Amino acid sequence: MEVSDYINSAKTFAEKAAKLSQKMSQGLVDNARELGFPGSESGAQYFDTSEEKMRNIKRQLDSKNDREKLDGLKRLIAMISKGRDVSEFFPDVVKNVVSQNIEIRKLVYIFLLRYAEQEPDLALLSINSFQKDLSDKNQIIRAMALRVMSGIRVPVISPIVLLGIKKCITDPSPYVRKTAAHAIPKCYSLDSSQKEALVEIIATLLKDRSNIVIGSTIMAFNEVCPNRFDLIHPCFRKLCSMLGDCDEWGQMSILNVLIRYGRSQFLNPNPNGEDESKVQPKKKTITNNKSFYSSDDSNSDDDDTDQLDIEVIELDVDHELLLKSCIPLLQSRNSGVVLAVAKLFYYLSPASEAEKIAKPLVRILRSHREQSYVVLSNIATMSLKRPYLFESSLQQFYTQSSEPVFIRDTKLNILTTIANASNIHTLLTELQQYVKSPNKDFVAATIQAIARCATTVPTASDKCLGLLMKLLGSKNELVVAESVLVLTRLLQVPNVERSKSVIALVKLLETLKVPMARANILWLVGQYTETLPHVGPDVLRQAVKNFVNEDNITKLQILTLSAKLICLNPDHTTLNNLNQYLLNLARYDTDYDVRDRARFLRALTIPNQQEKAGLNQIKQHLKDILLSNKEPPVIESEVQNSADYNIGSLSLLAHQPLPGYEPLPDFPQEQPDTSVRNVEELEGWSGSRTVMMESGFGSDSFDQRYRSGTSTALSGVEAMGNSSMYSPSSATVKKKGNDYDLDAFYDESTDEDESSEEESEEESEEESEGSEEEETEEETDSDSSEDERLPRK
Repeated sequence: MEVSDYINSAKTFAEKAAKLSQKMSQGLVDNARELGFPGSESGAQYFDTSEEKMRNIKRQLDSKNDREKLDGLKRLIAMISKGRDVSEFFPDVVKNVVSQNIEIRKLVYIFLLRYAEQEPDLALLSINSFQKDLSDKNQIIRAMALRVMSGIRVPVISPIVLLGIKKCITDPSPYVRKTAAHAIPKCYSLDSSQKEALVEIIATLLKDRSNIVIGSTIMAFNEVCPNRFDLIHPCFRKLCSMLGDCDEWGQMSILNVLIRYGRSQFLNPNPNGEDESKVQPKKKTITNNKSFYSSDDSNSDDDDTDQLDIEVIELDVDHELLLKSCIPLLQSRNSGVVLAVAKLFYYLSPASEAEKIAKPLVRILRSHREQSYVVLSNIATMSLKRPYLFESSLQQFYTQSSEPVFIRDTKLNILTTIANASNIHTLLTELQQYVKSPNKDFVAATIQAIARCATTVPTASDKCLGLLMKLLGSKNELVVAESVLVLTRLLQVPNVERSKSVIALVKLLETLKVPMARANILWLVGQYTETLPHVGPDVLRQAVKNFVNEDNITKLQILTLSAKLICLNPDHTTLNNLNQYLLNLARYDTDYDVRDRARFLRALTIPNQQEKAGLNQIKQHLKDILLSNKEPPVIESEVQNSADYNIGSLSLLAHQPLPGYEPLPDFPQEQPDTSVRNVEELEGWSGSRTVMMESGFGSDSFDQRYRSGTSTALSGVEAMGNSSMYSPSSATVKKKGNDYDLDAFYDESTDEDESSEEESEEESEEESEGSEEEETEEETDSDSSEDERLPRK
């Protein structure tokens, strides 16, 4: 047999083996589908084409088998999670909204939430089903029905959504009431004309004592009526007491509302401007200097002389309650909650109490770099007005080489802001190490930070100047150029003691090539022409030689230096010749700025016989124009641009007001009425009540499964609005309204103990007369509930 025959036989065998394996795999898939295995279709996808997969999913959605429907819906949800558009299956999915299988209905609701806005007409077909599901036994189904119904962005159904919200706010499940609170902003954005009805719903939900509901209600309050503080008055103290029990996102929403509420309802806790002062305020304490045995009348004059002159600010009781309620949240694991509490203390607490926020803010810096940057930006803004808050945490803001540049720059701003006379030497030692960094931008920022330290701490300005002068000898041209720029600003006010520093800068003109640095040195020489009369002419002589090869910004400063020298020495022949030669060179320069500057200075420095009267007046004040006194240098950081925005806002990070930003209101001049918060506790608000309810989270047949009498103890408020579907089978408590109150039972039992002695004689007589009647009553009432046999008042 030849080689070709062997090859042909091998190919034939391989084809037969492939066909056999394909038949076997297809047979396994078909058998698994017939047996109803849950993963049958997921395995078939490896043997089908893309079109076949779509046809299989559609066939599964139309199947009468719930398991196949569930598998098809799971495959659709998986495709949605991968970003694939499967809106073509919307009609097939909507058909299953009436399915009795809970798992199928959940997946259908998830699909509708994704595509209800794209297919509003088809989604309207399931409105009747959603309305029926609002009365379902399962609280998850009730909540998801309202959630999907409010997600359909069709203004026509806004009244139906409103009716659904009104129904769900009286639901016995806190989860459903929470979903109703989330649906309020959706309904408001759908139809703003329903605002009054939605505000009434918010007012009702604010009376809810479930910590699950209250956070979502406050979110809806912020969206619909953020300035309706009359709704907050009766529940202010309740919000303070429930603050620690809410979820993290609810805590942030409540804190933001309480900050705005406090700014409008409480007086300024720092009336003397302690919050604007950079000096740490003294703690305001009241001391009693009277001896133990002294009388009230004796030594009254001595007591008056021993009292401190510190003004004690008495805060409102509710103001103190708000601050005390927020302190435990400083230990939260959520950085947003800690930042919200820090914002509240920064704007509402006395300056002496604001120190409590320093360590918690430093603690949350040990997180992701994005969160660290947000916290650092807020710390930098706080330290502008209150640097004493973070002076004790100086080492926590030292930079590391592994940190990104934007975090290191922010830390540099904080370090220079909190610098003072006690820590400036340690700080400058640290900054010297940063100059050695290979990152050029970070080195430039460090040099600017050293200059800011010179302006922030005047006593250390000489040391900062000495450090910057040492940097002029660096081999790195960028370090030298940045040092020159900074020194120019620090030396802009002429001073005889700092003339040596200017001479050292002049010597760099021979080697320094950076145009901006050379221009700054020439401008500085012009400022010191009166202090250093022999340095200016020689610098001008050297500059004129290389004028043609200089950069445009350097040429402008050479022309200005020449005009300043002529202004001080108008009759000096050599200077006049240099000035004339320089102006002729600049007259034909390629840059129009240089030509304009030369034309302007020619009219002021070179005499002309046909001069106008106005030009003569300008020449008389030429010295004041060119050699005007400069103000002391103030080197500000980039954080200064965001100092006017609220702490914790996105506008603070963007350094500009963004849409939706509103500044905090100012404190009132007079104390508003405090009686508006004195509201009696409403019925059902007491958290001490215990209500016995037989209900399971998401259970459909709880009563059928658990008939042994076990029950779940819930607070009286979470059980408010119990419907007939959650009727308690245990009758060991007294029913009051819709609640089963154990407190009333024990109160009633104590009342009976007190009155038992008075009624003992009457009961003894009645027992003898009615013994036969009691026997008959016991027989007839043996099947009655225990609730009827409880003592009544």
